[in-house]
Amino acid sequence: MIMNSDLAARARPVQPPAGQTPFGTLNEALGGLLVGHCLTSVTNFRVADALGDTPRTAAELAADTGADPDALHRMLRLLAAHGVFACSEDRISHTPASQLLRADHPRSMRDWVAAFGTSSVTELLGYFDYTLQTGKPTPYKVNPGGLFALLRADPAVGQLFNAAMASKARLQIASITAA
Repeated sequence: MIMNSDLAARARPVQPPAGQTPFGTLNEALGGLLVGHCLTSVTNFRVADALGDTPRTAAELAADTGADPDALHRMLRLLAAHGVFACSEDRISHTPASQLLRADHPRSMRDWVAAFGTSSVTELLGYFDYTLQTGKPTPYKVNPGGLFALLRADPAVGQLFNAAMASKARLQIASITAA
C-alpha cells in the first residue's frame, strides 16, 4: 500500500483508555487487522444488502448470502462491538455505518471496503517490512511498475479499484459541497 507521509506527519498521539495495560493496547491494535478482514468478508457476502431494513438473525442472513451461520454470527458480533452493525439478542440490524455497505445507498462505500479484501491488497499488506527497509510503497515489491502496473495486470482488481475510487470520490465530493 502507499503510505501517505502527509497523513503520518499530521497524526496526533492518542493515549490509551485509562487503565488499559500495554498488553491491552497492543492486543487492540492487532485486533484491528481482524476487524478489517471481517468487514471486507461481510461486505463481499453482501450481508448489508441482505439485511435490508428489518432486523434479522444471522441464520436468516446466512441462508440469503451463502455464509456459514455460526461464522457470520461471530463476525457480526465483532463488527457490532465496533459500531458497524447492531446486535440485540439474536437479531442483527443496521447502524449508520453498516448502511454505507449497502449497494443501494447513495453514499455507498461497499466497493471501497471490498477493495481492501482482495487477495492483491492482502498480499500487499504483508510487505510492510519491504517499505520499512526500502522506503518504497509495497506494490513495488510485487511489481516494479508499482500499483498501476498491478492493476493493469489483473483487470478484475483494476475494475474494483476504479469502483472504489469512484465510491470514495462521491463521499469526498458530498462532504465538500455540504461545507
